[in-house]
Amino acid sequence: MKTIILLFQIFTVILFYGCSTSDTSDGILLTGTEWVMFEMDGVKYENASGKNVTIMFDGKTKKMSGKAPCNTYGSTYVKKNNKLSFRNIFTTEMACGELDVESAYYKLLPKVFAYQISGDKLYLFDSGGMAIVRFKEK
Repeated sequence: MKTIILLFQIFTVILFYGCSTSDTSDGILLTGTEWVMFEMDGVKYENASGKNVTIMFDGKTKKMSGKAPCNTYGSTYVKKNNKLSFRNIFTTEMACGELDVESAYYKLLPKVFAYQISGDKLYLFDSGGMAIVRFKEK
């Protein structure tokens, strides 16, 4: 069974990296678009407080920023083709009832290795080719 899972992951990575990904899909840009998270680590995200988790990319400054239920956050980012990584991630330090979900989200950001835009969706992948965070265009 482990062999089948490993082969599936290898196939997914080959398929994912074999397809060319650009900064745009169906006219939607990675940069300048506000993205709203709808899934994290394979679990559908529903905001209990009515506050979305968002992310935006500024192509000129190479900075990423966003809002989470409790705090704002940001970083610099490096993007080359479909590869993406975040550097120097920072966050404000306010408390609220969804801090545990927010903390789990922040722990996923350093694991981001690549991205893909499909329709109005943005997928962030880890180095194993697994989608760890999914967003939709706001």
